[in-house]
Amino acid sequence: MAIDIPTLTTSLLLLGMPALLLASALLPGDRSRRGVVRFRQRVQWAAIGSLTLALAAVLVYLSGAREKLVIGAASLPFDLGELALSVQVDAVTLVVATLVAFVVTLIARYSQQYLDGDADQGRFFRILALTAGFFLLVVIAGNLLMFTLGIMLTGLSLHRLLQFYPERPKASMAAHKKQIFSRTADLCLLGATLLIGHEIGSFEFDALTAAVPGLTGGMPWTLHLAAWLLVIAAIIKSAQFPFHGWLLQVMEAPTPVSALMHAGIVYSGAIMVLRTGEFLLAEGTALYLLAIVGLATLMIASLVMLTQTAIKASLAWSTVGQLGFMLMELGMGLYALALLHLVGHSLYKAHAFLSAGSIVDLLRQPKPPQRKTVTPGQWLAAVALSIVITVGIAWAFGLEVSEEPALLALGAVVALAVSQLLLKAFHLPGSPGLVLRGAATAGLMALIYFVLHDLFVHAFAPALGKPPTDVGPGYWLVVVLIIAGFLLLSLLQSLGTTHLPMGSRSRLFVHLYNGLYVDLIVERISYRLWPHKVGGRERRTGNHAEGAARPSPDRRSF
Repeated sequence: MAIDIPTLTTSLLLLGMPALLLASALLPGDRSRRGVVRFRQRVQWAAIGSLTLALAAVLVYLSGAREKLVIGAASLPFDLGELALSVQVDAVTLVVATLVAFVVTLIARYSQQYLDGDADQGRFFRILALTAGFFLLVVIAGNLLMFTLGIMLTGLSLHRLLQFYPERPKASMAAHKKQIFSRTADLCLLGATLLIGHEIGSFEFDALTAAVPGLTGGMPWTLHLAAWLLVIAAIIKSAQFPFHGWLLQVMEAPTPVSALMHAGIVYSGAIMVLRTGEFLLAEGTALYLLAIVGLATLMIASLVMLTQTAIKASLAWSTVGQLGFMLMELGMGLYALALLHLVGHSLYKAHAFLSAGSIVDLLRQPKPPQRKTVTPGQWLAAVALSIVITVGIAWAFGLEVSEEPALLALGAVVALAVSQLLLKAFHLPGSPGLVLRGAATAGLMALIYFVLHDLFVHAFAPALGKPPTDVGPGYWLVVVLIIAGFLLLSLLQSLGTTHLPMGSRSRLFVHLYNGLYVDLIVERISYRLWPHKVGGRERRTGNHAEGAARPSPDRRSF
């Protein structure tokens, strides 16, 4: 098939993004101070170049490039399809690739000052460029096999970043636990990939989407298994409960690594579901697991986050909760909304981690006025008013639950979210005008949310597919669980535990502060299955007997 010039140009521009970063990492560097400075500048310019190529690809795409490009293909045995280097040219690729390139550019710039003077900064920038380059391969991949290989390479490279300070026992142990979960998810993803290739005869995302109409109602068990493996891989990759502990414990790595993880790489599970969305919708039941696990993770993380005293720990729990929110949206088939969430949260979390040090300055500011206690009646009034505002705006946009059942859950979530703005007005002492301003702000936020949702649906629906319209009892059960879960969260976050006895409140705080102890159990099981040596001693039983720190290796080479 002939490829038009805009498609070819867009594809080559997208391929150039990871190529620049990988080339900057693989070219040799001088170990002298001047050589290290040149090397880190080369990585930074490669990141800037990748961002420039992404913006150029967007402009060419808007001129009419709408087809993917396949560059070379090799047949695989056992009728598994072909291993091809293909680029997915669509709106999702362009927005995520631009986002990743922008975040990597910020991190590379920030890292220059953050690691200035570190004897091993050359090695850091080399691994940073490799990790970012491999992850961009994941983003632009046009087939599931290339996507899977890219994720595996990204994980292996990221593991070296997480162990940048190998003399720190906690960093080594957290990276080891992350390695266990990451390799498990990789095996699930690889198994799903091979099953899909065997049944469909191709790994291409377009071929999988095209095969969906013929699979609905008559899907073989192998594809059902492949769908469940994809969902399990997404859950583990997204650090969902109870596999969330490693994301909380990798803070021993440099701050730029935390920013790269929380603002980019941890979304690989969500990107995987976006790419295979129509196939998962056709399978049906696997997405229910995704939604329920996401909801449970969101609720637990939202409560635990409020008890954390360390800035990075609070940010990490926030990421876990937001990823749960995102997977819940994906489980409901709200793909465009999940993409909007991904973009917004990535930008926020990159800023949050890179500016975490300024929190100390904020704490020096004058304290806000003493807040009043919100009564149950005020909470009900705020929720009722927010529902009226949300329903009115949804009606103005012409949204109907009969056409899109997921809107019922979406409307409840938006209403309960903006109700927090009204509750802040109730919290603060002042005139009734505060409540009016709070209602106006709540209405504005709901309006902005629905405008962005509408824009993303129109812009990305061709690449993502539409939410389900003909749903069964299982789907409605998930909707009810989501509404009930968010109501409970709103109630706990608004009224708090002031009505509980002091002893009960203290015990609840301690249990939440420790994440309900689930990660400790998972950690002990993990180390029994795959022991880890720290300082010459095997680490087997969670937070005990860590062993002595290893001496620092020779850090002159990179």
